[in-house]
Amino acid sequence: MNQETGTTSSSEQTPVAATIQTINPVTDEPITFEEMGVDVDVLRALTEMGFSQPMAVQKAVFRRMMSGGDLLVQSRTGSGKTAAFGIPLAQGLVSGASKTVQALILAPTRELALQSAKECERIGIYKKLAVAAVYGGAPIQKQVDQLKAGAQIVSGTPGRVLDHLRRGTLSLEGLKVLILDEADEMLSMGFYEEISEILSRCPPVAARQTVLFSATIPEDVERISRRHMKEPEKIQLSADFVGVADITHSYYMVSGMGRTRDLVRVLELERPDSAVIFCNTRDDTTLVSEHLRKNGHDAEAISSDLTQKDRERVMARMKAKNLKYLVATDIAARGIDISDLSHVINYTFPESAEVYVHRTGRTGRAGKKGAAISLISPRELGNFYMLKLTYKIKPEERTLPTEAEVLTRREAAKVEDLIKIVGTREPAAEYRALAKRLQTAADGERVIAVLIEERMARPTALPPSRPPIAPPVQSIEAMPEPGSTAAGSAERSPSMMSDGAAPIQDATPRPEARRSEPGAPRSGPDRGRGRGRQSDRPARSSAGATSAPAPQAKPAPANSAANGASNGAAKPTGTIDDSDGREFWEAWVDSKTDSDPASADSAESSSDVQPTAAPRAPQPLPPLAEGQVRLYLNLGRRDRMKEAEVRTLLEAHSVQVDSVEVRNSHTYLILPDANADAAATALSGQKHGRRDILCERARK
Repeated sequence: MNQETGTTSSSEQTPVAATIQTINPVTDEPITFEEMGVDVDVLRALTEMGFSQPMAVQKAVFRRMMSGGDLLVQSRTGSGKTAAFGIPLAQGLVSGASKTVQALILAPTRELALQSAKECERIGIYKKLAVAAVYGGAPIQKQVDQLKAGAQIVSGTPGRVLDHLRRGTLSLEGLKVLILDEADEMLSMGFYEEISEILSRCPPVAARQTVLFSATIPEDVERISRRHMKEPEKIQLSADFVGVADITHSYYMVSGMGRTRDLVRVLELERPDSAVIFCNTRDDTTLVSEHLRKNGHDAEAISSDLTQKDRERVMARMKAKNLKYLVATDIAARGIDISDLSHVINYTFPESAEVYVHRTGRTGRAGKKGAAISLISPRELGNFYMLKLTYKIKPEERTLPTEAEVLTRREAAKVEDLIKIVGTREPAAEYRALAKRLQTAADGERVIAVLIEERMARPTALPPSRPPIAPPVQSIEAMPEPGSTAAGSAERSPSMMSDGAAPIQDATPRPEARRSEPGAPRSGPDRGRGRGRQSDRPARSSAGATSAPAPQAKPAPANSAANGASNGAAKPTGTIDDSDGREFWEAWVDSKTDSDPASADSAESSSDVQPTAAPRAPQPLPPLAEGQVRLYLNLGRRDRMKEAEVRTLLEAHSVQVDSVEVRNSHTYLILPDANADAAATALSGQKHGRRDILCERARK
């Protein structure tokens, strides 16, 4: 395309009749960089980078790229493709004497584009080559400045490269070499239109060299090679087996229900040093990472929803080996280059076999060993079968561990932790004798267990990168007696609950419970809520005492009969009416605050006192099927709970329910009557943050 007129050149309008010549690298390829003909400056840079011997793709590509021919290279993920094109570019395809862009590298993700830019810069450091990385999610002005200063090599994502071309901040008139890295992945991610427009803005096919690298060669890649390359040579380094050769493939059959629980079992059985856990959706990454964290595992999620700053922070933790489990989607994980990654785990199996190849290519790199583990449900058997047929991968089936086996391994892991804590230290002879005596004492086992518990039992803290759990709703001890304004009525006994349920204990220290008194000062997390609000602020005397006028009765609204009272009379303000069958918690919350959590938050932060909201009509409950019951769970939307969080909590305690109904202050669990008591027992007394969980049969 002419950069000034915007017209397409004749060479680009008519597809080039490309003949693809398939070749297999011969066995007598050079075995050292010196034999390849790498010059001194590039060899010096490679030595400083830790390269001692060239890899297969580097040996096969070097001389052919230097000759100027077009190449279509099929090579395994993690086989050294970046250096395969970086070395020829630095060797002489690109000259540092000119400030124009001579080589363009297109990559599917910003991480891969940045990785290619950094590696090319290191390889060409003694050639004085300037490299610019252009990708989305980063300030564009910095990239514009780099391009203006002069860059011989540009590495970027298709979207941002096209943006610069349209702005006029990037010119490809002097382009010599065009490289498409991970071409199959770019096309599967929907970049075909952007790539086609970029190719139309490049010099004609006969005036440039085009090189495509891909782990697989689907039809889309073949189509690009036929239309935009001149008689390319097809180098197949992984024709028979595109997966990484040094990877052990295995799978576990799961039901699909409670998959997060099964994942925890697999992790405790396999005990990987580090792993990338792949999910098909962004929602799954959040669900899995939160569930792993709740079970004491160090995990972070990365997806396209994260900002560039957060992505870099998470990736920095992983590369620094400061993060054990990275939970990612396929798109977010493209370009991840982590050394010594021991495992790749497919939490959900990919829809195509090519994606599986790319996922598992994150491990087993550069001749190192790796493991790929998949959780396969009945619905995923079709895709799993296609993988085995297409790429001749034969994963080993393994048995999901039972609860007893998981418990045994946990105990063994704790024994190892104790041994590490003690180290090589030798106790004094008297303490060793005491330990032997304890082993034979009648109560010795209990004493030893208490000592171990005091040494090892620590609450699992969330990593500092995650926000703290929101403070729980005011505990029942501090609630005012329904309709009461007496000074001592707020000091209510737990036994006075309307439904006779055990109180919810809250470990958070709270101020005196006399806050519901009209003149009592307010403080703590409940300051400003609707309970006991007055139309005027209390006046403070010079002595510091607080006084307030007596509460005045407010006239009932004209439509109060329609809004609340079943007998046609308006209920007095402040009265908790649960005669319509609502749980006490729901009736109390609805009588005091608006149902919208956002409005409650805004009222809490406002300095103006708002009038008490009128009670809303009770939300009807759907009828239950025969044999089903409702369980009352004291966690709701005001605890920042949604259905996904509730189901994660249930999975953590092996509780299965038919449906979940999340309300403002609580949640109803619908399940068979036969399982209700066991579920209530499993949940009651557990912790959610600092909140004690209460679960019992609902009264309605």
